[in-house]
Amino acid sequence: MRFWLPGAARRAMMTGMCAMLLAGPALAADTSADKDKGAALVPAILIVDIQQVLHDSKAGKGVQASLSQESQTYSKEVARQEDDLQKMRSDLERQRTVLSAAAFDSKAKALQQHYQELRRAVQAKQQGLEKSYSEAMLKVDKAALNIIAELAKERGANLVLAKQATILQPATSDVTAEVVTRLDKALPSVAVSMPKSSDSATPRRRDRRKDEAAQKR
Repeated sequence: MRFWLPGAARRAMMTGMCAMLLAGPALAADTSADKDKGAALVPAILIVDIQQVLHDSKAGKGVQASLSQESQTYSKEVARQEDDLQKMRSDLERQRTVLSAAAFDSKAKALQQHYQELRRAVQAKQQGLEKSYSEAMLKVDKAALNIIAELAKERGANLVLAKQATILQPATSDVTAEVVTRLDKALPSVAVSMPKSSDSATPRRRDRRKDEAAQKR
């Protein structure tokens, strides 16, 4: 099952790009205004790869592991359900010659309904997992942004850019590793609220013998 990060990285990138666009004219104006004084505003910049922070942090890895485990467990249950349905379909096909057209059509529609129920359950579970992931990673994102703000204050930075928005930068400006280190201490783990089980999100365990008996009637 594929997961993706919430909009934190995108927001950080857009913020960084906007900051670059705004900083350019501002610096140009200040330089022009201060020509006579022979001074120009020199930005103190920090660079952060927020995607790497979320991916490498203990909390981020923990969220990924929890959701991955839940997804794998659910996938196994879905696979069992699909296998049962496939066997039921094969059994029904074998009965085609002994059932009336109306009886066969009725049982085929019932089987199709089972497939549709399973499909809806899988979609509901997928949406629930995505929501759980986003909520958990948002907590990690907020903690990371607070740490970035602290670092900027400590180092007297007046501009923080997303690494994805820069082409060249001095290594000393990149504080990604420091952010990860501090984040691991401040927030080593995050509780993940798994989607609650419900009729719409949980494949129904079926008794194949009862289903097969119903098909033969």
